[in-house]
Amino acid sequence: MENQTLLFKRLMENAPESVFFKDLESRFIAINQSCARKFGLNSPDEALGKTDFDFFAIEHAQNALEDEHQILATLEPIINKEEREVFNDADRTVAWTTTSKFPLINEEGVLIGTYGITKDITRRKRNFEEIRRLKEQVESILNAVPSMILVKDYEGKYVMANKSAREYFNPYGGEIIGKKDVDLGVPLDRAEKYLEIDHKVIKSQEPSFNSEERTRRWDGKEFWHQTTKVPFTRADNGEPVVLSVITDVSKRVNYEVELVDSLNTISKQNERLSNFAHIVSHNLRNHAGGISMLISLLEESEDDAEKEELFDLLTKSSERLNETIADLNEIIDNQSKVETELKKISFEETLAGIKEVLQTEIRKNDVWIEEEIEPGMKFKYSPAYLESILLNLLSNAIKYRSSKRRPHISIRAWKERGRVQLVIQDNGMGIDLEKFGNKVFGMYKTFHNNDNAKGIGLYITKNQIESLGGSINIESVPDQGTTFYVDFGKQHRNRMLVPA
Repeated sequence: MENQTLLFKRLMENAPESVFFKDLESRFIAINQSCARKFGLNSPDEALGKTDFDFFAIEHAQNALEDEHQILATLEPIINKEEREVFNDADRTVAWTTTSKFPLINEEGVLIGTYGITKDITRRKRNFEEIRRLKEQVESILNAVPSMILVKDYEGKYVMANKSAREYFNPYGGEIIGKKDVDLGVPLDRAEKYLEIDHKVIKSQEPSFNSEERTRRWDGKEFWHQTTKVPFTRADNGEPVVLSVITDVSKRVNYEVELVDSLNTISKQNERLSNFAHIVSHNLRNHAGGISMLISLLEESEDDAEKEELFDLLTKSSERLNETIADLNEIIDNQSKVETELKKISFEETLAGIKEVLQTEIRKNDVWIEEEIEPGMKFKYSPAYLESILLNLLSNAIKYRSSKRRPHISIRAWKERGRVQLVIQDNGMGIDLEKFGNKVFGMYKTFHNNDNAKGIGLYITKNQIESLGGSINIESVPDQGTTFYVDFGKQHRNRMLVPA
């Protein structure tokens, strides 16, 4: 018994935790030295007969009293309850503790009170709070980064993903942690490829860099992503994982594509400039040479009849020169007519307007026009260009009709992947493409004995379509008809220096 008393005494004197005993009224009947120091007492005896209300703020003291009433009523202990100890002395430091309390029963088995032990965890709590605060800061930084940052384990399961990654793979806020790529809609072949790279990174402990890759999001939108993968170790269990940083480089790639397009455009511009300069030089030089020769002959001639004939020829040469200059001006004017800003226009309404312009020719020649236009189709384009293109193609189909059959023109237009497609087919005279295929869209190129043909309509049409990023192709069989295929392109403007 003396040994037990000695052991209890040493425990009460030296234990770093606060040990306390209370009666049925929750009054202290004994406390150890550590508890006395916490209460600011000189001796444990100074606490005898007092309660928690003498040392702690009312809220904490009341909670402690209710816990002890519960133990006295149920005889069930409370183990490691985390508490915030606030003293009634404002100068005392607020502390965090874990407290275990038990029913106090004497040797006769009679309940005489409660006892317990309180451990100060303030430092641990503060460290935990600091870690939590730092973790929140890191998460906040990661979530603010526009790049996708994610961590996957060896099996390919996500163990961490920032906001950008979560929104990319699951825009509705569903959980992606614990899931694999295939669970989030990534195609199986691509998911297997990613997992293979992850395994290589983990095994080699060397980073992997993928410069550019086209990806498709859940909604079908396409992106270009750049991915860096580095070996990583989980802090909680030391498991090797892969940290991936995926950056959206769509803008840069699109800029590069646009740059290549621009370089191609500039190359075509240079070619067109050269061709145009050649045409101007060749045509004007011929006219100028003819006029110069006629003037020389006039100066040398002494016969009045010959002079009159030469003067008539000079007049006609001058008229042809004016016509040529007018044609060249028309080509340049056509280029300048396009609006600086493209407009959203209705294909059906524009076509209806062109048919009104050609109404007399349509009726006069009994032209049967068949249309298959995608309802309500609108797109961004130059109104002046679209009118000119349709007018040229339709008027040509009427002009070069066959005398052997009723003229029939089929017009089909639709949108495909955001690009407007147009097919205009006629049953007219047709063109021998084996002979003239490389000249169809050339300037001053005519293929039928038509007095009204100048050979600049298709030339202008091709230039207009290509200057806005589109293309035009032709299929034709003599005496069967001609079909023009037009792709109106990307619906953006590439300003041309000169027409082709």
